[in-house]
Amino acid sequence: MSETPSVPVPDPAAEPRPRLLGLFPAADAETRAALRRDALPIALGALAVVVALAARGGFTLLLPAHAAFAVLASALTALDLRLRRLPDALTFPAYPVLLALLALPGDGPALLRALLAALALTAGYYALAFFGGAGFGDVKAAATVGLILGCTGWRTLLAGTVYASLLAAAWALTLLLTRRASRRTQIPFGPFMMSGALLALLL
Repeated sequence: MSETPSVPVPDPAAEPRPRLLGLFPAADAETRAALRRDALPIALGALAVVVALAARGGFTLLLPAHAAFAVLASALTALDLRLRRLPDALTFPAYPVLLALLALPGDGPALLRALLAALALTAGYYALAFFGGAGFGDVKAAATVGLILGCTGWRTLLAGTVYASLLAAAWALTLLLTRRASRRTQIPFGPFMMSGALLALLL
């Protein structure tokens, strides 16, 4: 008597989810699992930044954009530390969301400056990636940093870029001195990019 062949049951977690509005890539199972695992620190980190921003500048029309960026920065930091990548599923949808929120104050010149800053910072990180100094996830995330900092001003954009470089250099030096890494060790740059941008908004 022949046995009935078993039919494999699909794993819902492994199946790709529909793309948002058919435009943006969907987060894969690994990304979704990491976000669920780190949901509490991501939320607390974003909340702390939003409170600090509100305390510093008050409840302005730019606060919603800054709050959205704080959530994005916290999520990308957690994902880069855990998975060593900055998923397109988070960075790509952030472009129109940040643009829409930055348009709330109705400041046309500031919005144009934000777009130019995003292009400039993306081009700079693309040049770094071409020579092996950055990953292409960093290139795509740089546009969000350019938007949020460029809207405030070119000096803020420059400050955020400098802060990111200094933080990354300090961490790399610490790892070298403690012999936890060598000169060839690659460290995720996303957390420093995001931290530098948030520092530029807060200081």
